[in-house]
Amino acid sequence: MTNKNSNFLSFLGASAQRAILQELGITKLEDLSRYSKQDLLRLHGFGPSSLPKLESALRKLGIQLKE
Repeated sequence: MTNKNSNFLSFLGASAQRAILQELGITKLEDLSRYSKQDLLRLHGFGPSSLPKLESALRKLGIQLKE
């Protein structure tokens, strides 16, 4: 069963999507501004190659990760 809300993470691989959705309970891309790069890299399934994609998507919305 696919979560229709996960479409906002479609630019990420499945492992990274699962990590964000299940471990953080994120429901909107904007919610990621509460987390730092280090927070995300601690998630099982979220690797360094996902960061540039995520930061690019956030930049388009005028949002950045927590410092």
